[in-house]
Amino acid sequence: MVARDEKMIDRVVSSLSTILYGGDYNPEQWPEEVWQEDMKLMKEAHINEVTLNVFSWSLLQPSESEYDFHLLDRIVDICKANGLRIVMATGTGALPAWMCLRHPDVNRIGYNGEIYRHNGRENFCASSPTFRKYAGLLAAKMAQHYVERGDAGAGDSPIVAWHLSNEYSGFCWCDRCAQAFREWLKAKYHNNIDEVNDAWNAHMWSHTYHSFDEIFPPNTRGDGMEGGAYWAGHAVLGGYSLDYRHFYNDQVRACIKLERDAVRTYDTYAPITTNMMGTFNDYDYYKQGELLDVISWDSYPGLGEDAAVIDMRHDLMRGVAHGEPWMLMEQAPSNQNWMPYCYVKRPGQLAELSWQAVAHGANTVQYFQIRQARSGCEKFHSGIISADGTNKTRRFREAAQLGKQLEQLSAQILATKPRHGQVALIFDWNAWWDIQFSVGPTQALDYVAECQRWYRELHRRNIAVDVVSPLENLQDYQAVLTPCLQSVDKAVVENLRNYVSHGGRLLMTTMTAVADEHDSLYQGEQPVPLRDLAGIWVEETDSLAPSTPVGLAFTGEEAQAPQVSPSTSKERASAAGKATYGKATYGEVAGGKAIGNKVAGGEQPYGTTLFDILHADSDTEVLATYTDQFYAGTPALTFHALEQGGKLENGAAGVIYCATMPNEPAIARIVDRLLTGLAVEQMVTLPMCEKCQSCGTPCSPDCQKATSAIEITRRVARADKPGARDLVFVMNTAEPPVSFTAPVSGKDLLTGKLVKQGDTLTMAGFETLILQQ
Repeated sequence: MVARDEKMIDRVVSSLSTILYGGDYNPEQWPEEVWQEDMKLMKEAHINEVTLNVFSWSLLQPSESEYDFHLLDRIVDICKANGLRIVMATGTGALPAWMCLRHPDVNRIGYNGEIYRHNGRENFCASSPTFRKYAGLLAAKMAQHYVERGDAGAGDSPIVAWHLSNEYSGFCWCDRCAQAFREWLKAKYHNNIDEVNDAWNAHMWSHTYHSFDEIFPPNTRGDGMEGGAYWAGHAVLGGYSLDYRHFYNDQVRACIKLERDAVRTYDTYAPITTNMMGTFNDYDYYKQGELLDVISWDSYPGLGEDAAVIDMRHDLMRGVAHGEPWMLMEQAPSNQNWMPYCYVKRPGQLAELSWQAVAHGANTVQYFQIRQARSGCEKFHSGIISADGTNKTRRFREAAQLGKQLEQLSAQILATKPRHGQVALIFDWNAWWDIQFSVGPTQALDYVAECQRWYRELHRRNIAVDVVSPLENLQDYQAVLTPCLQSVDKAVVENLRNYVSHGGRLLMTTMTAVADEHDSLYQGEQPVPLRDLAGIWVEETDSLAPSTPVGLAFTGEEAQAPQVSPSTSKERASAAGKATYGKATYGEVAGGKAIGNKVAGGEQPYGTTLFDILHADSDTEVLATYTDQFYAGTPALTFHALEQGGKLENGAAGVIYCATMPNEPAIARIVDRLLTGLAVEQMVTLPMCEKCQSCGTPCSPDCQKATSAIEITRRVARADKPGARDLVFVMNTAEPPVSFTAPVSGKDLLTGKLVKQGDTLTMAGFETLILQQ
């Protein structure tokens, strides 16, 4: 993996020595007299940065040979005059209409064969030579122009970073892509069509190919599936669709590299980035990230999304950055126009979500957008400056308060960096796509939701988690989880085997190491490439509707019949991927061990959706069994030690195998066992209602939820910053107030209050403490 220079993120903030605070600003949509008023309001809100030119290609280039930077120059000049730093976009995120009309090769062809003409944004064919020509020229001319003007290229320049295009997304299925795909296949498979047939198992359904010219993009006019909700989006040949996905990823990467190199020809100083979108399906961000100096992403939580879901995306982006700080390029000041319900952020939530991002590694806090659009599809997307154009709104006041706090605390925050996790959760785009293209074994398997469910339990215990590529160096982690890592190639297998053989503890789940990178099932006793380490053989896998749970009996506990909490059929259908937050309590930490983890609220542990029917080797310990179906009494959770006689409680290396998709009480028990004997820090918060104090366990689902809303995340002092000290972010991520016992001591930098470990704290809804250690 490519190591990223930590100092590149420093260049974004070096000229101000403060966290960048601002976001997308589109003054070209407004008369110039509005600009001056905006400058006053931005200063009042402590905004020190604007992102310019994101969608201005048609203004900058009216024709093939004409470039006009006069309007953008005036915008840059007024921003400079008011002390603002600039993240300059190349403007290539949306095609000019003249280009679509006169050069139709730039237009995409859709999955169903529809021809697009000047459609929306991110509307280009990545294989188009015309698009690549003009996108590269524009990026180069912009960089040359602003370096020559003295606005870019040095540490004191107002342009502190370059922003390539915007939110790269989508695919094209045109004839140019077909030809480029054939050339890509020739390069990958050594110009040997027999290798393609073998990789794709193309003899199925008379799909044998005798020439590369017979291969077309696998959309619905080719090999993509349609014909109903179950079949749509799947693939006849998984390897075929996987290869096309990787091919188009490479086409987009070529476009990114083209613009990056064009900018770098003239500006050798400012970092280059593009804004990603978290758990976004289209592209493999690990590979995109290799081309960028700094990782940035756009965080838009949906209504009701809990903190764990948001934080897993933050940690994934930090994983793309190989653990280094990143840029929060966009978030909404309040409501988001493209959600089904454009909810308004509650009082305090704007700041809390921003601090949450900072706690997980953001070194900038930026929004879309500074001023709310007056028309078009984004007119109902909030801005810091609303349609009233004043400083009187709640969102403006809260943004100004946050801006002041960031200004005051920047030195302490920038002297820290995200903490390296003690536990890693592997997230892999190829495995996600493989599940997506597969027909079976269940339509209820949501890869992202499964990763989130395992992450949520670790998050609930405030354990530092890194979300990483399956090729990341895993040796420093005490435990590694691989939820539903369905497809693994030789390099991934070797990495996992190397981790366990050097003393690591690996948690595998059902649907892990089932297929190779081409979507072909491994032949032998599953999980074939890790069979000896797992110490089990999966003979077959049962699939039941999510509303049909199978109870789990854990060793040392009395088994009871499972009870499914969701009451409606719709809730039951989604229970596996969207379990209710806060069903189980934290384990207490004693001598580095996680113990206890009682289940409150009456819900018993069970599995759902998928059930591996397996055989455990003689030296494999059975930790839980099924209580129902014809496989009652057979293993559902096992541990196979690396060395004979190794025990979990002694910190033994090895593999824990979970044969089903467990509910939250079961996940809590499994994570207890995963962490047993390991020195993993869990900053546990205990509830403070009278009944809870007497037993030390949340007494009701409401009390559990309240306690679970408290997030504790640490940023650690940088070794190259003398006098730097750790910062512990304590956040109430929900609206109700919460009382709990402080797990750490420190001085709150926001209020100056001293907090001692063991103090009773009562935090208002969405309140944040930043404790300096």
